[in-house]
Amino acid sequence: MAGPLEGIKIVELGQMIAVPGATYLLGTQGAEIVKVENTTGGDDLRMYGSRKNGISGWFANANAGKRSIGIDLMTEDGKQVLWRLLKDADVFIQGFRPGAVDRLGFSYVEVHNNLPDLIYVSSSGFGASGPYSERPVYDPVIQALSGWAGAQKTNNEPMLIRGMVADKVAALTTAQAITAALFRRNDTKEGQHVEISMFEANIAFNWPDVMMHETLLDSDALHFPNLLGSYQLFATEDGWVSVTAGTDKQWNAVCKALNRQDLADDSRFSSASNRSKNFTNWYEAFAQMVSEFTSDEVLERCLDADVPAVPVLDPSEVSSDPHVVAREAVIEVTHPTIGKMRVPRQGASFSAEKKVEPSAAPAYGEHTDEILSEVGFDPNEISNLRNSNIVV
Repeated sequence: MAGPLEGIKIVELGQMIAVPGATYLLGTQGAEIVKVENTTGGDDLRMYGSRKNGISGWFANANAGKRSIGIDLMTEDGKQVLWRLLKDADVFIQGFRPGAVDRLGFSYVEVHNNLPDLIYVSSSGFGASGPYSERPVYDPVIQALSGWAGAQKTNNEPMLIRGMVADKVAALTTAQAITAALFRRNDTKEGQHVEISMFEANIAFNWPDVMMHETLLDSDALHFPNLLGSYQLFATEDGWVSVTAGTDKQWNAVCKALNRQDLADDSRFSSASNRSKNFTNWYEAFAQMVSEFTSDEVLERCLDADVPAVPVLDPSEVSSDPHVVAREAVIEVTHPTIGKMRVPRQGASFSAEKKVEPSAAPAYGEHTDEILSEVGFDPNEISNLRNSNIVV
């Protein structure tokens, strides 16, 4: 597998999205990912949502390019298998509540003492300390606490984003942190402990814009309505569009394009500062202006005026968008277990590297024999481990 991370091996002990999403991204950049699953059915994500032959669409996307081995880590023999895998790895990432992996005998201290050059990553909902550290976590919990839901108010009611945004923010944070730790190891030749808190990752992600009013604390700071509160889509005569006039030039251009010079001349809307002070009235006027045209008319007029404007696409329409098609941003592949499927290409490409095409997401325990053989288990040992239900 080509890519800038070619030669890096990561052992993943996690499920759902936050950890698998991070390692999937690193896998698309060339890293080898060994996914360690339990012996009672594997990652729960395998059975969430649309699925076929024991693999869901969610799992197939978050785990493409990985190899799967099932290990019973409650047994001493299973623990020895994991130790053998870690000796051959560059990164070990685990995504359980603080203390869970420690009780299995794989705390950072124990692993670092045995494998000082291994990067050890702990990903959890709230981190290893603090009053919430032992709490169970799912994406909506983090959305509620980190500002996401409070910023999405509709009719003054907080709303959840209908996507696993908190998990995915944590995944992106984790992937970046792992590459930073690998970069540092080039100099120090030693591993380190990288701790990821979903909660803190989302607070940091939200801070520049969602938490705008929480930044400037001096009494003489000038606070204006957060422009995020004015985010909205616009109904046309026959559909919905997104039009953004972020500058005075664009506002004047869209008013001219849609035959409303009076709105451009209105003192309440004549400058970005005035529009921010009056954004409720501004957006009401904006919406009324757009509503008098069809979607095609709005898009054509706005784009001719160099104003950002696009149609609102349903998920089923995204893959056929002409730009998506031209860029091959979404492609069709054939998975050996679940058949035809669409998958996205990643947003980053590297001029010095061939673009990685991840292999199919693994069946449960699909690569157990192969992985064990690579770390020195002979066929008889592998057979005994299987017969004892230590591995699947």
